[in-house]
Amino acid sequence: MKKVQIFLESDIIIRHFILNDTFKEIERECSVQYIISDDHRVQTPIDKLNLKNVKLIKVNRKRLGKMRQLIKALGLRKIQDKPKYQFLKDIWKGILPEKSYKRIKLYSHPLIFPIYRFFTLLLLGNYPELEEAVDDFKPDVILHPCVLEGLFISDLISTSKKRNIPFVVLMNSWDNPSTKATVLGLPDYLVVWGEQTMSHAIEFMDMPADKIKKFGAAQFEVYKAPPLKTRKQYCQEASIDPEKTLIIYAGSSKSINEIEHLQTLENAIQSGDITDTHIIFKPHPWRATPEGEPDFFSIDWKHISMDPGMVPYYKRSVEKNDDSIQLSSYMDTHIILSSADILISNVSTILLEAALHGMPIMCMVSDKEIEENNFLRVTLNSLYFNDLMERLDVARCKDHQEIVIECKKLIDKFMTPDFKDKQIEKTKFFVELKEKSYGQQVFELIKNIGKG
Repeated sequence: MKKVQIFLESDIIIRHFILNDTFKEIERECSVQYIISDDHRVQTPIDKLNLKNVKLIKVNRKRLGKMRQLIKALGLRKIQDKPKYQFLKDIWKGILPEKSYKRIKLYSHPLIFPIYRFFTLLLLGNYPELEEAVDDFKPDVILHPCVLEGLFISDLISTSKKRNIPFVVLMNSWDNPSTKATVLGLPDYLVVWGEQTMSHAIEFMDMPADKIKKFGAAQFEVYKAPPLKTRKQYCQEASIDPEKTLIIYAGSSKSINEIEHLQTLENAIQSGDITDTHIIFKPHPWRATPEGEPDFFSIDWKHISMDPGMVPYYKRSVEKNDDSIQLSSYMDTHIILSSADILISNVSTILLEAALHGMPIMCMVSDKEIEENNFLRVTLNSLYFNDLMERLDVARCKDHQEIVIECKKLIDKFMTPDFKDKQIEKTKFFVELKEKSYGQQVFELIKNIGKG
């Protein structure tokens, strides 16, 4: 029986790979041990996950900080001759203190970097807790779902190579290869969503094409099955008229005044500029409430209501000022996306998820908001998001006054008979949802490693 060791480092990874039983085939056919970080990134009660063999290991944050600085310097080195990835400089400038960025830029200098790398690696040494876990279990394969940076990946690359253990990394999200994939070395295999992330992994990570597998997205497997509720059932529970055109306004996790967007939509419907339409507000499960934004429930909405399943998440973020990660259900998202007609969002992955359902989509980010919000500006200029805007012909509402015109265009798209099929076909560039489940494909990859 093949022994498989699976490393988990955050609630997001647990949500996307464990809560949907991605590894059930592997657990049934292999001897499996889960290694989970004893870190604040994991708030999920481990004893409720029903994992049979679990080991917690400590994370040395000080060591990790030095490693991340080295990795960022390596990233700056790599993008110097990759024009398409220059946007990463803006991302790192935005998230790092000015002094830290300048220091990393200095370390990335061609004459300085080799020396800096040598002495930093010497200072870092090994990760004894991780190596001990590997040596105790003696896996045949190491499996690591992650965002292509984090607590374990670089150490697992070096540890697995030293012990000649095949190392398989499962990408978590579509931005990972183009924005986060700065690691020391490469895994033996990288599992990506589709053609887009495969090309990004080749171009930015220098990952060999024959070591990349396109298996789709673990978290989107639920979208292949029928939703558990019909449009009529959802609308009845949400007290919405199912005969109206239903537009979802989906929020993001960043501090953006989404109530202002909703009020623009409310006014357009109230004035009759947009007719026979209802807006469903689906806030992000761990939204950060921006300063000065009014409470959704303090406003007497006539044409807008909140998705009932998201009410507890919204109230937690407002009443407790809590933007911690909360794990909402992908089936709930599947139900609302299957029940509505059109989706509007700012810069969220739900734009792609709606397109997977064949929906017309619009990005509601004004020029003024881009000027004032660094996150919006960087995301809209990023390679992965530009691909979405161009390939799916996504309109951007550059000024709130354009909302009426753009909504009418979306409604026209929705009414086009073959639009849904064409939209779904376009999304295959981003996510290849195959007949075999994601978990089955990963199991078959692991089963065949070392054969032939």
